[in-house]
Amino acid sequence: MASNKPQDFGQPLVLEDFIPVQDPVTFASPPLCATCHTPISHHQRCSTCKNINYCSKECQVHNHVTIAYSHNGTNTHQSTDWPHHKSLCKSFTRSTPPTNSSRRALFFSDSSSRPRFIHLTYATDGKPLDINNSFPATPAHEIKTIGFHNRYLPYWIQLSYDSNATSRVLPKNSALGYAFRGPVVAVGYDPVEGLSAPAVDVDTRALGPVVGYARLRERYRGVIFVEQPQGRWTVEEWGRIVEGRESGDGV
Repeated sequence: MASNKPQDFGQPLVLEDFIPVQDPVTFASPPLCATCHTPISHHQRCSTCKNINYCSKECQVHNHVTIAYSHNGTNTHQSTDWPHHKSLCKSFTRSTPPTNSSRRALFFSDSSSRPRFIHLTYATDGKPLDINNSFPATPAHEIKTIGFHNRYLPYWIQLSYDSNATSRVLPKNSALGYAFRGPVVAVGYDPVEGLSAPAVDVDTRALGPVVGYARLRERYRGVIFVEQPQGRWTVEEWGRIVEGRESGDGV
């Protein structure tokens, strides 16, 4: 639904400041199933893009449960990676960088139901030079960013979105939906070099985590963290975590 309200997703907290967290995968990690995240040695790749792995045909084509751990149990949500992946698969195979300073990004339009890959040009200090092209109706100072690191991706995700500070009418994002209105661009950054270096190429593995994050931001009103996927704590549960941190007892 279109709205003229501003949108500001704030800045997430760092979960590791409160409780121990699982180490994320790296570029050197063995492949994981995109649906159940099981490490696989004899893996099955998508035959078209050869970029994403599934441990079985069942994980490739059916809904499965993705588990996000909390301190006292688990929370679950349905993951539908294959339908999302099919929409990007051919786009990935045709995605050729126009220059050496170009990096692949994922674009969620507010006028098309299908996400697609685009290329952004970067300066040596890591700043994108043409991100404004994806936001033709947005003043440059109203483009905001928010980042997260899904533990099953070897790179950080930074989302650029229209903060709509001047109360223009923004339609619901057609390709991503959930909490976002207006265009959204997802770029990837190396976990070590961060924003000080040009982005890394985003690939088809990023789509599921980005959709999951957008779903979280719409349906969960609790504390949001950089580390994803995260547990969905009640106010009482989170209060106990904070108390444990302050007393040094942990959780």
